[in-house]
Parts: sequence; C-alpha cells; structure tokens
Amino acid sequence: MTSLNSDRLHILMLHNRYQYVGGEDVSTQTEIAILRQFWHQVTYLEEHNDRIKQFSSLDKIRLFLSTAWNHQEAKSLGSQLQTLRPDLLHVQNFFPLFSPSVHKAAKSLDIPTIQHLRNFRLGCLNGYLYRNNDICESCIGHNPWRGVAYRCYRNSLPSSLAVWNMITYSRWRCTWQNDVDAFITPSQFAANKLIEIGIPDDRLYIKPNITADPLPNQQILPPPQRPTFLFIGRLSPEKGAMTLIKAWEKLKQPEWHLNILGGGPQKPELEGFADNYALSNIRFLGYQSQKKVVEAINNATVIVVPSQWYEIFGRVVIEAFACGRPVIVSNLGALPEIVDEGKTGFIVPATNINAWTELLEWCSENPSILIKMGQKARQVYSQKYTPEINYQQLMSIYHQVLY
Repeated sequence: MTSLNSDRLHILMLHNRYQYVGGEDVSTQTEIAILRQFWHQVTYLEEHNDRIKQFSSLDKIRLFLSTAWNHQEAKSLGSQLQTLRPDLLHVQNFFPLFSPSVHKAAKSLDIPTIQHLRNFRLGCLNGYLYRNNDICESCIGHNPWRGVAYRCYRNSLPSSLAVWNMITYSRWRCTWQNDVDAFITPSQFAANKLIEIGIPDDRLYIKPNITADPLPNQQILPPPQRPTFLFIGRLSPEKGAMTLIKAWEKLKQPEWHLNILGGGPQKPELEGFADNYALSNIRFLGYQSQKKVVEAINNATVIVVPSQWYEIFGRVVIEAFACGRPVIVSNLGALPEIVDEGKTGFIVPATNINAWTELLEWCSENPSILIKMGQKARQVYSQKYTPEINYQQLMSIYHQVLY
C-alpha cells in the first residue's frame, strides 16, 4: 500500500460500460485521464454490455442469477486485487456484469471501496425514476416490487425480476452499509434522492462530473449572426427533444436554426414531426465526436436542455458554460441547481410548450444580453467546474476514505 505521506495513489477503476456510449462512460474515461495527468497510477477493469448480445440462453439464465451477486467476478477481482494491491477500488458502474460482489471482494482484503452513483439504480429498477413518460417515485422508500409489476427494466418481467433481486438482496445483506466506504454523486438533488432510497448520508459525497476545458488559451468565440439553438443528447422521450421541436414549430421563424446532436429510438418520430410541419430549419446531425460537439456549441446562440425527467447532473450544461454559452433548461432534477436564473441561463417548466416558445423567441431578440450571460457562464465554469478543481474534489474524497 502507498504510505500515508505519499501523494501518488494506485487506483483500481472498475466500470461496466453501456451498449450505447453515455455520460457515465465519458465521465469515467475523463476521470481516469485526469488522475493519470496528475501522476496517479490507474488500473482499469472493464466489462461491456455488448458481450450480452453474444450470450446463449444458458448464459442469460446465469446472468439473471448472478446480477445480484456474481461469485465468479468477485473471485476474479479478488485475485487481481491480491496481485495489484491498489490503494483503493473505485467502482463507477457494476451493473449488470460485475454485481455488488466486487465491493465485498475488496473489503475482505482491507482495500477501501468507493461507489460512484450517476443514476438511481439502487432504488429504481430502470435507474431514472421515470415511467410511462412521466416522473415516477413509486419505489422511493419502499421495496421496489412495483417496478417488477410495471416491468420497469427493459419492459421485461425476467429482467425486472433480476434487478429487483439485486436491489433487495443488497439491502438484506446491508452491502451499502458494510462493504462501501464512500459514495460519490454529482449533485445535491441526486444526493437527496439517494438518501431517501437508503444510501448512508454520512458517507455520501457530492462531486460534479468532470468536463474538459475547450478554451484553455482562447477567448470565447462570438455567437452566430442568425439565432441558432442546439440540443445535445439521447433521442428518447425523457430527454425532451419532442417538447423542444413542438415549441420550435410555434415560432414560425424559417430563418432561425435548430441543430440536434445525438441518436436514439425516438429519432424517426422526431424527424417525422419535422417533415410533417415542413421544419426544414431543423438539422438532425446524429452522434458526434467530442470535438464536433464543442464546435456545435461554439456555433450556437443558446444550448437547450428540455429534459422531462430528473437529470442527475447535466453535463451538457457545463460543456456550454465552458464554451461561454448560456443555457435554457427544464425545472427538473439537478438542472435548476446548476443554472443561475437570468445570469447563466433560464429555467422553464418542463412540459409548458408555450413557455419554451416564448423564451426561445426572447433569446433570439436579445443577443447582447446573451453574450453577457455567456461570459458569466464561463466565469462560473472557471470557478467551479474545471478539471483541476474537480481533481482536488476527488482527491479530498480519496483522502478522507484512506486516511
């Protein structure tokens, strides 16, 4: 083990990646990069959900049984921990291939463990407190059997049973109380919900997700001449792209632009709506590299985040701030926590399409005010959200766990 006086740590980072790249995957890689930048040793262990596509029927039955407690993964990790002897185990996501058993494997070797929580999976089967296109808190503070009845995970009874079993078994054996030394979540809103779910509040830390600085030695670029709005995110109902497009249709401004970055199951429906209403000034640009995302932000007047669910953080908001762009966000989840109304952006009732339309129009008519708001947003980013500041926050948590 590293001595108490050493600044250099060896972190074993463990992550179960999703089939589609999302914020958790990006945040994990960014966190690893910043740790290595500051000369810490990071050993990365990864599973990928793409592997499940190759599973036989028997393999899927085994996954169903092992989601709650994977003895094989725990044994494998235990062997690696004995060889590597890291200072701590930082688990980004264990679901579904690793399971909570990884914490016990580390704890049995007296290696401190940290669990990052970027969704509500420990109390909600689908992880997002969202069902039937609406906020759902039916399982908060309760055994989540309702999620099985509603088939909340992938609309599948067997899959929902597997997640329910994981949550229930972990609670029964007090995994989160006995095997985990600290939890990290990116917002106060998320922390409050996780405490309601049953996460110990005395070891729950708040640390925003890391966002790289796209303008380390540059001035904020001027906004475009024509009003240009930007949506970045997965194209599925909870992200609110349809709300934005319906508000856009009411504007009747063919010279303005709306760019939509991202893909997902709702894309055909969104494209169909745009075609039906002849909204040729909406461009669906699909998934883009991080470099292209930054370019799109720099070429936008305002970034719009019309989420219809509880955003646990709002990474795109911080990306906008980093580029000196204000935002328009819904009033759900952690978004109002990040945005200073009238100074770095605006907060809109999530489902009020008329309110979205009115604010889009106001932004198009007040570019000079938006420039000042963008400058303030960049200032906030520099004061609170840079990689260096985030690194210090992470190290403070590590030190509290280790020392």
